[in-house]
Amino acid sequence: MISWRIHLGDGIEQAWNVICASRGQTKRSRGDFVQVCVWLSGVMALVMVCPLTGLGQESSPESPVMSELEPALQAELDSPEAEPAVVHPRRGLFHRLGPQLVTPEEQDQAERLRNLAAKYGTDPTAIVGRVQLFSSFYNLHSGGQAIDTIARVDLPFRKNLLLRFDAPFLKWSDPNRPGITSTRGFSDVAVTAGWRAYNTPEYAILLGVISTMPTAAETGLGLGKYTVGPTVATTRFLPLWESFLIGLFTQQMSLGGDSARRSVNVSKFTGQINSFWGARWWSVAQTVWQIDWERNAKASLVLEFEVGRSMVGRWGVFVRPGVGIFGRDLVGAYDWNVEAGVRYIFPSF
Repeated sequence: MISWRIHLGDGIEQAWNVICASRGQTKRSRGDFVQVCVWLSGVMALVMVCPLTGLGQESSPESPVMSELEPALQAELDSPEAEPAVVHPRRGLFHRLGPQLVTPEEQDQAERLRNLAAKYGTDPTAIVGRVQLFSSFYNLHSGGQAIDTIARVDLPFRKNLLLRFDAPFLKWSDPNRPGITSTRGFSDVAVTAGWRAYNTPEYAILLGVISTMPTAAETGLGLGKYTVGPTVATTRFLPLWESFLIGLFTQQMSLGGDSARRSVNVSKFTGQINSFWGARWWSVAQTVWQIDWERNAKASLVLEFEVGRSMVGRWGVFVRPGVGIFGRDLVGAYDWNVEAGVRYIFPSF
């Protein structure tokens, strides 16, 4: 640093002497002027280069920030690369309603509750035997009343096949109806054949065919038609609620019978939440949506809530009140009703 300052002082002094000498002379050649300019340019270049040269000879101190970051950076480089997060694609509605992945603990819980639902007779996909007698009182929208008593027998076969028979006895009265205001007697017999197509503790599906026959004793006690249609029942375990989400669908269409009677084309959708309380109690909250395609697709909706208790052995009793929401003048709908019954469940053959 001291040496370049001495050279700079000598250069400035020489340039000053040249300028002073030029002032004392009356005439100066153009070459001397050019020489002075070149000399000054060299001095200025020396001034610019020397500080940079001096700075380049000094050792630059290590940055404290970089010193602190080097160990962390080295540790990050030495650590194994983290696996990228797995992003699961969004599932559609039908995929979400279908079989789901569950933990081993949830699977054990689902299996335990499925056994309870089969024992209590609340799982429509269970292949178990049943003898059930239940009766429903209906307060109709027209001002009439009806009592429908049904004897039901389920016969299971080979753990995946089921045959059901329903034999109803109907009594109704309606003072506002022209002609016959009341009647009672045997109604239309229904037969259902089902096959359980898929079965795991957390999900099951049953496919079947349901048919009714015009066996009613009186005209006002049945449809007067042969009907047939598909039926589907599904059961899915809800781990968060420790319950089952149940869906049922039935399509009923007439194929023949009394030509003077109205044709039948009815769709019925039922959604249920089946829960269990303690060691013996259960509940079923359900909604039934029905569409009558022969009446310009007019629909009805009812809400029902069942409470039941397991009695001695495989016997159980239940009560189910209900209320109509809309379409209460359709067949199968009502203003309000109360249903009660008793059932006995036995294993598959």
